[in-house]
Amino acid sequence: MLTTDIIAATRRPAPSSFVAGARAGTVRCLIPVHVWEEVPRVLADRHHEGGRFDLARALELWQSRYAPVLYVVDTAGLPMTPQAEVLAGRDASDVPMLLLAGVIAPVVIIGTDADLVDSGLAVSDWIALRAALGDVGVTEGRMADLERQASVLANLTGHLARAAVEQLSEPKKLAAVAVLGTAAGALYWLQRKRPRVPSQREPVLPVVLEHVSTRIAALTSRHARGEDRWRQAELGTPGDTLLHRVARTLVRSREPLTRTAIVERLGEAVPGAGHTGRMVAVLDVLTAHAMFVDVTGRGHWQVGRLGGR
Repeated sequence: MLTTDIIAATRRPAPSSFVAGARAGTVRCLIPVHVWEEVPRVLADRHHEGGRFDLARALELWQSRYAPVLYVVDTAGLPMTPQAEVLAGRDASDVPMLLLAGVIAPVVIIGTDADLVDSGLAVSDWIALRAALGDVGVTEGRMADLERQASVLANLTGHLARAAVEQLSEPKKLAAVAVLGTAAGALYWLQRKRPRVPSQREPVLPVVLEHVSTRIAALTSRHARGEDRWRQAELGTPGDTLLHRVARTLVRSREPLTRTAIVERLGEAVPGAGHTGRMVAVLDVLTAHAMFVDVTGRGHWQVGRLGGR
């Protein structure tokens, strides 16, 4: 799936939904170490086998677009799952993927490997999932744009109003209030004297509000459709050990977390006597498994190495 997506990306200007989603934080893409190591080789093999694509362009995209957003995970020492035990007899190279998925489940496993797909552990229709991710990512981006535009307009209006008031001296402010009051009174008197002619044009504000409301409704519907499709593809039962809880907590966080933050988020789910005991228990888990990486060297942890570093 990964190499197929890269090859497709050599023929289109926009990045894949997987790449765009990973950059935006809509999805987190994790792969075992062996997948990271195999991608350049598989691309070269597919090109030598007659694949009609620019190999140099594909390798450049792998390095510049895909690799930087992938979390590369060392699965050594992770507990064996029943699914992994069954699959180990067919293809041992699939085991690391299942070990990783077992620790952070529920997750979506995307792949075209026959053993994974036949076992029902991976989603074969990954193109539909890419479209679903596009629905979620695009709508989140457009909703964010609408929020930014509304915020900018509100701030600009406020700044202009404040600037206009600040430019006036105190006597001028009083004069302006008097003029506005007089003008308002005059308009009111004129409206009382003259019959009001209904306007043939629709009011601007209701039209704008209706347009925005329609756009938001369409985006919300598209977002819900994409999320539903993604959730249907999620597999696995969340484990209840401290290893599973810590792994899920880190994967869900947009930023690396300290032990203190992990303990605060898990609360009573962390065994140990008092805060100190819980801190020790979390540290034991973090240092016992290679999947956890201290990215700063000062106790900020995440799952895997982003971009392999």
